[in-house]
Amino acid sequence: MGDVHTFLPRLTLNELLIHDLMAADSPCFALGYVEERGEICGFIALRPDEPIPSSSTQKGFRFGHSVLECDDSYVLHFAFDFYGHATYHGLVAPGNPIVQSVLSTMIETEDYFFFAINPDQTVTAFRSQLECSDLTALKTNRDQFKDVSCSPEQYERSYKFFEKNPDPPGRIMEWVCRNNWDYLDLKQYRLELNPRS
Repeated sequence: MGDVHTFLPRLTLNELLIHDLMAADSPCFALGYVEERGEICGFIALRPDEPIPSSSTQKGFRFGHSVLECDDSYVLHFAFDFYGHATYHGLVAPGNPIVQSVLSTMIETEDYFFFAINPDQTVTAFRSQLECSDLTALKTNRDQFKDVSCSPEQYERSYKFFEKNPDPPGRIMEWVCRNNWDYLDLKQYRLELNPRS
């Protein structure tokens, strides 16, 4: 994986997660942990199928989330709007243990990392504090839907339903790296990223 384009200290990610994320078909995304100066934060990483231009990433992006009901099940919806470029959508099962763990860490630390991995494997990293409204909504969604079951079949039906008419319009990403608890282990599976400006 390439260097991180940002002003950040060295970051440590999970090598298994990054390997599987890079091996998946794009566009895709994953949730996980990143260690920075000994502190653990949650992250969301996406791999678009075309580069996000630097003119767009320099403006940042807008992060949104909601809970969608479909086919008697619920999915957590994330949206990433890159100004002047595109909106990317990701759906996850809210009761998934990895999702619950990462969301809990984001809520407890009140911030998160976001990585956009371009097809040439360069990485743009963002670190952002959660705004009060986002923090409250994430906590509410985590607490309210943590015990809601969403079978793989229900998730796929919800995905296909949303894919037909994404709101707001945008590109749907495949959720990957979702079922292996080792993806959150930063002691045994360490991958160091060396940031550069």
